Amino acid sequence: MREILAHTPGKIYLLILLLSIVIMAVAVGMGALDTPADGVPILVFGWMTMPLAMGVVFVIVWLIAYLIYFLKFWPYR
Repeated sequence: MREILAHTPGKIYLLILLLSIVIMAVAVGMGALDTPADGVPILVFGWMTMPLAMGVVFVIVWLIAYLIYFLKFWPYR
């Protein structure tokens, strides 16, 4: 953790991860992932439920942040 916090790209990487966690928590807190009262789930692209879509977006954000940081900015190559 010391290596990541020692330089600016590492701090940005951790900030992106923290923001994605906060955004996911806000979405859960606001009920964006709940099934509506009528019992019909919200579908994205006509087949993907909202919790699955949010999970996929969450994982993609983490994957992109990981790849950019560790392939381009990692100081110990």
